[in-house]
Amino acid sequence: MDLLKESNTLDKRRDLIEYIQAHSDEFDEILDTAFSEDSSSKHRLLELVDFLSTALAVKIIERAVLGQDEQTRVKGLQAAYRTRIDSLNDHVERILRSPEERFEARKWSLHILGSTDPNYYSKSITRIARDLSEDIDLRKEAIFALTKIVNDKTLGVLCTLLGDTNAEIRQSGAWALSNIGSPDSINCLLAALDDMDEHVRDWAIRGLRDMDDSRALQGLANAIRCSSPEEQVRMTRLVIEKRSDVILRVIVELLDSSDTNVRRTAAWALSVSPYPPAAPSLKMLLDDADEQTRDYARIGLIRSGGIDPSDLRLI
Repeated sequence: MDLLKESNTLDKRRDLIEYIQAHSDEFDEILDTAFSEDSSSKHRLLELVDFLSTALAVKIIERAVLGQDEQTRVKGLQAAYRTRIDSLNDHVERILRSPEERFEARKWSLHILGSTDPNYYSKSITRIARDLSEDIDLRKEAIFALTKIVNDKTLGVLCTLLGDTNAEIRQSGAWALSNIGSPDSINCLLAALDDMDEHVRDWAIRGLRDMDDSRALQGLANAIRCSSPEEQVRMTRLVIEKRSDVILRVIVELLDSSDTNVRRTAAWALSVSPYPPAAPSLKMLLDDADEQTRDYARIGLIRSGGIDPSDLRLI
């Protein structure tokens, strides 16, 4: 206990760890004292679990998680998550199911279950993600956990969440599908391009853009064609990173737009991602009324090899 109270430096902590490992027979008695109601030593012990044997770490974490002190319980759950200890999963699930528990305790319980036995606890995690009466932040944590449990059922749940009444949940669902990148979610993400919330649309665009799937890219290209000028500008800035022929072809079409911002953004995109077939359309913009559009068109032509720089008057 004296070593524990003085373990405020790296050297003293190292001494303490060595002593505990060498005197495990004293450990239960020390735990009783450290986890007494008025003791702060339990928090010092929880800071050591990553450096102790699994058997000793489990003893500390069990005391913390099963105890009554909320702050200690949260620290114990965090330690259980870090060390992937699953011996308390039944109790951890009860914490997750209890709305009276603090958010932090329920959050860490969710991630413990999702990381130690995701298939078995996927039903509990899915229930929280879909429960409209649940805390929004906990639902978002559940959605994050579902990205680690990828199967037809979880993909279906995430697609369903794109129709949730809460924009934050729809954003999280679109982010999750974008992160997973499964071709099975293409139709869901295409539908999300019409969402009222621009963050949902942005994640849907990124998800479709980053898939190595011609159907996703073609659907995205079709959506760009049918969008309003303002949306075409936003989408162009997001999709140009892909640099695929499907995307570049539709951006070339935007060079003929009657909207100045659309033409300017399309010319900028083709200056960033050179595309030789765009040269004829870019040449048409050298006489555009908008100065920025003309500048981007020149750069796009030079970078794509559509014109010799010496033929242009560049400042």
